[in-house]
Order: sequence, then C-alpha cells, then structure tokens
Amino acid sequence: MPNNYILIIAEKPKAAKKIVEAFSSYKTCKYYNTNYWIVREGYKNIVVASAVGHIFNLSGKSGFPVFDVEWKPLWEIDKKSYFTKRYYFLLSKLCKNAVEYINACDYDIEGSVIGYMIIKNFGDIKRTKRMKYSSLTKTEILQAFHSLQPLDINMVEAGIARHVVDWIWGINISRALMLATKEVSKKQIILSAGRVQSPTLIHVIESSLSRDMFIPIPYFKVKINISINGKKFSIFYDKEFSSFQLAKAFAEKLKKDKLIVRNVSEFKEKIIRPPPFNLGDLQLEAGRLYKLSPYKVERIAENLYLDGLISYPRTNSQKIPSTVNIAEIINNLYTHFKALVNKLNELTSRHYIVRQGTKDDPAHPAIYPTGVIPKKSLNKEESEVYDLIVRRFLASVSTDAILDKQKIYLKFITNDIELTLQIQKLINRGWLEIYPYRNIESEDLVNVNEGDKIDIDSISPSMLDTKPNPRLSRVSLLKWMEESKIGTEATRGKIIETLFQRKYVENRRGYIYPTKLGIIIAEVLKDYFNELTDVKMTAEIEEKLNNIIFGKIKKEEVIEESKKRISSYISLFATRKNIVGEKISKGLNIIKYTKCKLCELESTENGFCKYHNEAMNRLNEAVKIWRERTGYDDKTIIKMIRGKKSTGKLINDMIKYSLDDVRHAS
Repeated sequence: MPNNYILIIAEKPKAAKKIVEAFSSYKTCKYYNTNYWIVREGYKNIVVASAVGHIFNLSGKSGFPVFDVEWKPLWEIDKKSYFTKRYYFLLSKLCKNAVEYINACDYDIEGSVIGYMIIKNFGDIKRTKRMKYSSLTKTEILQAFHSLQPLDINMVEAGIARHVVDWIWGINISRALMLATKEVSKKQIILSAGRVQSPTLIHVIESSLSRDMFIPIPYFKVKINISINGKKFSIFYDKEFSSFQLAKAFAEKLKKDKLIVRNVSEFKEKIIRPPPFNLGDLQLEAGRLYKLSPYKVERIAENLYLDGLISYPRTNSQKIPSTVNIAEIINNLYTHFKALVNKLNELTSRHYIVRQGTKDDPAHPAIYPTGVIPKKSLNKEESEVYDLIVRRFLASVSTDAILDKQKIYLKFITNDIELTLQIQKLINRGWLEIYPYRNIESEDLVNVNEGDKIDIDSISPSMLDTKPNPRLSRVSLLKWMEESKIGTEATRGKIIETLFQRKYVENRRGYIYPTKLGIIIAEVLKDYFNELTDVKMTAEIEEKLNNIIFGKIKKEEVIEESKKRISSYISLFATRKNIVGEKISKGLNIIKYTKCKLCELESTENGFCKYHNEAMNRLNEAVKIWRERTGYDDKTIIKMIRGKKSTGKLINDMIKYSLDDVRHAS
C-alpha cells in the first residue's frame, strides 16, 4: 500500500474498474475478499475503491411515532444487504491513510450522499473533492480527474433531506396502518405507505374505478361522404346535436344544397426531428415499443452506462452540450450501425446539428451513445434499448421530415356552411429513415381548384358515443408521475414496481388493475391522511427538496416542516385507529364482514359495496340521458349500453344482476 495516496471512491465495482482502466497502468489488490486498485499517475499515488450503492442508511427506534433518525451501516440494519459489510470494512481501512478523497460516485443526489457518508464516517470531508463525469469513457474520466470540483455540499444536503423526509413519512404512516390492523386483528401484517407511493396508488385506484364506472353517452353528428376525382372522403360536420331527430333534419337540409370548393391551400410542413432521450422519454418509448416496464428500462440503461456504452441515464435533460464530440461518436458507431450512419451522412452531408429539447438538467446531458463498441454480446432487451438510444441520438442530428399538405375549404352554397378537408403526403422521410417508430398518414394530394363542384355521395346522421380515458399501464402511470412532478427520474420506476410487490395492484394484459387490498389502503390514506397523500402537496415538497440543491432553502426547514405535518396527522389518527384497523382487517380477510353481492368489498347498502351502488346510480342517470337523446325504451337502452366495449365493469355487473333479477322474478 503506498503512502500519502489519493482515494477515489466509485459507486459501483464496474464504475471503479472503468475509472482504473482510464489510467495507463494499475495493480489489483484485495482486502476482505474485495478488489481495490493502486494507480500511479505522474507523481501521484492513487487508490481506487468501490461502494455497492449505499453503505449507510437511516435507522430509528422501534415504536410509533418515531422522528429521530441516525445513519448506520446498512449491513447492520438490513439482513439482505449483509454483502455490503466487506465493502464497509475495505473503505474504512482505505480512508484512514488517505491524504485526499475524491467522491467519484454518480453525479446525482444519491451518488453525492453515498460518497459523502463514506468519507464523513471514515475520512475527512475537509479534504474532499468531487469528480464529475457523464460517461465512463477514458477521455471523460481523465478530464474529470484533472478538473476536480469542490464537494457538492448542496447536492448532499438535498439527498440527505430527501432520505430523512421519505423515511419519516414512510415509517410513520406504514406503522400507523400496521398498528391499527394489529390492534383489531391481533396479527402482525406488513403494510407500506410512501410519500410518493401513496398519492400514486390513490391515482391508480381513482383512475381504475372511473374507468370501471364509465357509461358511453350518445351524441349525434352529420357525416358527409364525398368524391373528388374518384377519390372518396368522409367528413363530419363540427356541430354536435343532442338528438337523432335534430341531426336528421339538418342532414335533410344539406341534401338539397350543392357543395363547391371555396379555396385550396397547399404548403410544406416540417416534422421536426426529436431531441435525444432523457430517462423519462426512454422509459416511455421502450415501454411503447417493447413492453418493458419503466424500472426494467432504468436497470438496463444503468448496465449499458456501466459498460461504457451510453452516457449517464438518470437525467432529465434533452440537450447535448457542444463539448460532446458528435462527429467522433458517429464515426465510432459506424462499425455496428453502418447502414444507419450511411443514411445519416446521406441526409446531412456530415453536417451534424443536434436538435436540443426544452428540458434540462444541471447535472447531466441527455442520454447519448458514447461510440464505444460492446465487448460482449448484449441480450435481447439490452440490444433493444441500446439500439433505441443510438437511433434516437442519430435522429436528433439528422434532418427534419417534410410533408406536402393540402387544405381544401368546402362550402354549401345555400346554407353557407363550411367544411375543411386536409390531406398530407410525406415527400421526404428525413429522420424517419433512422427512427421509423412514428406512423405518419400519407396519401396523394388531389387535383382540385376554387369553384369546382364536389360530388356528394351521401349525407346522414351518425350516432357516436363518448369514450373513456384509457386504462393505466406502467408507462402511462410513469408519464402521469412526471407530469404531476412527483418522484424523480431515478425513483419513479421503482415506486411503480413497489405497488405490485405490495400486492396493491396487479397486471392484466399489460394494464394496471387494483386489488381489493389496494382499494382499501387507498381509501384509508385518502380519508385519514388526505393532505399527506395529496398530489399537489407532494409536488410542493418535491420542489422544496430540489431547491436545496440551488441553495434556496435549508434542509432543516424541509425536514421540520414534514415532521410537523406528519405529527399533526398522527395525533388525529389516534382517534380513528380502530376504524382504520377494522377496515384493513376486512380487506385482508382477517375478520368477518358482509360482502357485496357482486365483489369482495364490504356491503354498505342494498347488499352492494359503495362502488356498485354508485354504479347503479350512474346507470340510472345515464338511461335518462339516453332516453332523452334517442327516444329508445329502457330495455333497448340497457341492451345497447351493455353491448358497448367501453362500458365499465361495475356498470356491466349491475346490468347483469338486474337482468338476472328480472329473469328470476318471471
């Protein structure tokens, strides 16, 4: 072991090895059956060692409530993390004799906290520098080593605050639920709640119940079928009619009229090439194309990064800075992506300009391939994600696609009613040649001029019906979390998976469905911890945690505010404990209760749960609207509602039950 050495601490063993390999020579050593490396760089002695993610984590006393926390070795508080013990002792030994420390963990709040806690406990924070890199390439690693930054203390503070707030929130609300259940059922049941997990669960339940109680409502429009030079088109007149009779009368009036071309407009329009991926965009696209879960995509991207193939993936940025050598990356990609690079060069004449997106991240650029060629063969899912990242990167430096667009403005002469027909033809595919995952409607434009008479094939009233919001999938739930500004790029995918692990939701045909337990936990959280589980409040806390990074607020302020909010709800919860415990115990089938006639939930009135009762009320209201708009009798209406694919399950349950009742009575 050299004297007076600089200790570089990486977040993962793979990252440590990449850092070591960036230097000209190194020696591999072992302590406690764990690798570390000795490097000589000029006159400097360097030792490189690795953590395995968090070596320390928060712990608190048993009981309830608990607000005092401390950082402890992870292997002492979590049996599943016992493997971290050998890294703990290695880092403890190496930190003692170092003269300088470099936190080379991932440059984000988690990496900042991981390195900080190791050095704080084993070394000297005053002699610490930060190493910032966005890819594990030799060039960037050496550049980062030779341009070390001061310790990112604001990032550390933000990370510590996030850990403390989430720990206090999760441990207290989870223990409240478990304590209430135990006092009623006398059984110890593991339940969990979380600052971001709980509002996410509530959204899933509300969205699913809304879909299950959906009833299509009819409305009417007039459809005009026309021919232009033998080519047929259908156009709906914009106005909606509240009854079939009104739509029919309007259609009859138009039949007596003539249709002419009032004006024709032809122009070109660009389909702008996309920016490079940030993590959220990558998760959405890989989920759409390959049905991969957001958490799976994040894990795959992490592995590609550690293998040096892509830049750091946990980023919100859609921008690539000018310091990244685009041309060099593209040249290096030629070996594996010859056809794509040739097509790109054909489109751009090797003049590469990145389409920068609107989203930015102070820590890292957008995700881009480094140009490093994979040393090992990638598995199917890794290949899919890597190929997607490469294609999106190349598309972002390609050329825009071009459409020929035609707007034909039509007019009924007598009634002075106007229609617009739009046609488009893709004349230059541009970036779509490289990233062919967007469907663009394309058809030949028509030869038509102002004043031409248009052949009307038919005019008729059409009954349409309202459509429900689509069911949530992992991908659409991730998008909602991102839009609601709750969670982070690094946590959203894991939170979604936690809902499945806790058996609050389940997967059916790629969509998220709530379980009985999930519905009941969501009800309890919403009814008894409503402010703590409010999306707006969660987003406000998220913003305050982020503002710690920019020095706008102190971590202590955010932690104390969270403690006060949680404490006030715990005091209120004490008066409602038995109600909550009874409700959850019934959800777990621990104590007996009267079930709904149609599902596993508790009966409230008429032998039905509150959701089936609400479904019946909505059905009765919908039948009235159908009757007013169509003039059909109730039997016909019920039959039509039942026959619609969009009709919700709870509605169909009530229809089937009512029909069975009628049959039994007769």
